[in-house]
Amino acid sequence: MRAGGRAAFFMALALVGCRSRPADPPAEDAGNLPPPVTRTALPDCDVLLPADDRELMLPGFTMTQERSCPTCGPLCAFRSESEPGVAVSITWDCNTRHPQADLHGLMAPSLQAGGVEVPALGRAAVRRTPAQGMSQVLAWDDDTDCAVVVTWLGGETERAVDVARSALIATTPAVLDAGTATGDDADAGEPDAGDALKAP
Repeated sequence: MRAGGRAAFFMALALVGCRSRPADPPAEDAGNLPPPVTRTALPDCDVLLPADDRELMLPGFTMTQERSCPTCGPLCAFRSESEPGVAVSITWDCNTRHPQADLHGLMAPSLQAGGVEVPALGRAAVRRTPAQGMSQVLAWDDDTDCAVVVTWLGGETERAVDVARSALIATTPAVLDAGTATGDDADAGEPDAGDALKAP
């Protein structure tokens, strides 16, 4: 598989992993309560996975970054010259409803697709095999509103669980706060035309 095709393949799998959770329920009337603060962007891979963490997690691998989608954060892709047949990707799916969601509801789509629960990994975790020689782990963090999606292709695919564990440890509230968030900014004023164009 060519490099471009492999990157697109990883991106598609990461997006599938991000969407392997229940759809957000319709918004309820919350009266005068402000909407919850939601991150509109996550930090880059270099912030989410500092060099020291990367070396412990995937020694000898080099990292490149692609933006997978606005809410899924960056797609951090890893390759190694010593293991040319191995490709690894990590991405994040952050949603304020994750911490309150039922664990069975979070895991159900992946379990129904043939996945198996991974014990003692974050708040909940599922591992599945989308294709032969590939493993994908979707794990929800205990300390943040994020899930981590790790896709491992080639070689010892069971290592995907260890990578997911390391990525969860590196995902902390302080690291995530390096990204931008919506909410009441101190200098917020009337929205301008540029803001209107950015609205979904």
